[in-house]
Amino acid sequence: MKKYYYARRPYPIVYEEKRVNDWRYQLMDLPEDALLEKVNAMLREKLIEWLAWNDVHGLFLDEDSIAEGYEPLTKEHAAICVFVVMMRDRGSWNGYMGGIYVKDISLAVSTEV
Repeated sequence: MKKYYYARRPYPIVYEEKRVNDWRYQLMDLPEDALLEKVNAMLREKLIEWLAWNDVHGLFLDEDSIAEGYEPLTKEHAAICVFVVMMRDRGSWNGYMGGIYVKDISLAVSTEV
């Protein structure tokens, strides 16, 4: 498979017929409660990998954050960011991640679409 380059990192294009087997797309298809459980159980590195894949211009990777003068994302912050990115465009989302209202938290991603 040929790799296409976005920004400075290679991310393979996942063809539509193969997306059903790709972990990144599987994560996006989870209902809210399953998504919450999954992101809380994921490793920090996987959460950051998903964020960097989803937004190649973001400052999610440790080296990018440090180069721009920011602290690297913690696992908790990365989990909140992944959850917010997936939930913010769902009309039913009320701004909560479990029992925590995350729309008032300063995040590396926007809570609005």
